[in-house]
Amino acid sequence: MELLLIRSEPPCRRCQDTVAVLQAVAEALPGRVTVRVVSTEDAECARYGAVLTPMVVVNGKIACAGTVPVRSGLERLVAAELAR
Repeated sequence: MELLLIRSEPPCRRCQDTVAVLQAVAEALPGRVTVRVVSTEDAECARYGAVLTPMVVVNGKIACAGTVPVRSGLERLVAAELAR
């Protein structure tokens, strides 16, 4: 499963904090979750209409935008997606 972070360029504080949360979730599930980071300047972000950063996309679906995700909430979402 992929956790995608769309961040501002240069990265804002919230974007930096979000990277840490995503990495912690991925480290808790080794081999099952990867983290990828792109900037709003990347053409891929247009697919999601990224206007609020940080934006977290889980398995192709927007999970949150404009705020740092709460780790426990993101872990629950990831667990539910992995259980599918």
